[in-house]
Amino acid sequence: MPDSPSDTAVSSSRRLLFAATAWATLSFTVLVILGGTVVRATGSGDGCGESWPKCGDQFIPPNPTVETLIEFSHRASSFLAGIGVAIVFFLALWVFPRGHLVRKAATWSGIFLVLEALLGAALVLFGWVDDDVSLGRTIVVPLHLANTFFLLGALTLTAWWGSGRALPRRTLSSASGRWIVVGAILIVVIGATGALNALADTIFPADSVAGDLADKFGPTAPLLSRLRLVHPLVAVVAGMIVAWIASGQARSGSEMTRRAASAVTLIVLSQMFIGIANIYFLTPLSLQVIHLVVADALWIAYVIFAASWLGEPARSRAEATVPV
Repeated sequence: MPDSPSDTAVSSSRRLLFAATAWATLSFTVLVILGGTVVRATGSGDGCGESWPKCGDQFIPPNPTVETLIEFSHRASSFLAGIGVAIVFFLALWVFPRGHLVRKAATWSGIFLVLEALLGAALVLFGWVDDDVSLGRTIVVPLHLANTFFLLGALTLTAWWGSGRALPRRTLSSASGRWIVVGAILIVVIGATGALNALADTIFPADSVAGDLADKFGPTAPLLSRLRLVHPLVAVVAGMIVAWIASGQARSGSEMTRRAASAVTLIVLSQMFIGIANIYFLTPLSLQVIHLVVADALWIAYVIFAASWLGEPARSRAEATVPV
């Protein structure tokens, strides 16, 4: 028996509520990530000492210093983001039927959020903050960034499909799909090397561009400082490949797919100019935040591009997706 008009209206209102909540949670999560950049760039990582989830001996620190306020604010906002992801998850269970892709994407959002919290806690509990250059921090920092991208990707897919966009009709196992996967991997690699680059810039700040080059190439330069050479090269080469993949796969796609691919290309080019400015002006906090905002925007735009491409009708039998 078909749904009554009232049932349809309730279903539509639930979906609108879900979509608004999911997009709002994604936006707020990006702000929380930017707060993490402020924590690192200002050296406030030990503002609460080596304690987590408490800040010092209490959940709300009395008479906090500036560093404590910055770190505590980031933890509090992270907690609110966690509540947002939890709300999205339970709304997905309420609005969508069992086995629906939106439920799965919301579940993965929760998983990646938990991993994000654990990686952040590890940085604090092991003292991998401020001027620490240990191997553990060098490993965890890029992992933290990669997991952040996975979290944003899962939230983006949750919001995209939850807004009524087409579910996948293609598969990533096709030749075109594999290229799209390559593009996603390259963006994560760019972000991971960028995280190490930002860490080195914080611990080993340069007084001039020439001094920065000396730090990178000098025979006595620390390993983390030398690694700053890797990110610009990776960002330029991999960024151009990502733009080429997006524009190439979208050439015969839908209007939405072409727009998303154009956004990816535009953001890649913008990020290159921002990166140059970041180096020239010796990585001020404002440019670091902008650089990360654009990096997150690139990843979100690419995920939307991929989701839009997947939602298009398969043009060949090889592109037909398997049931989900």
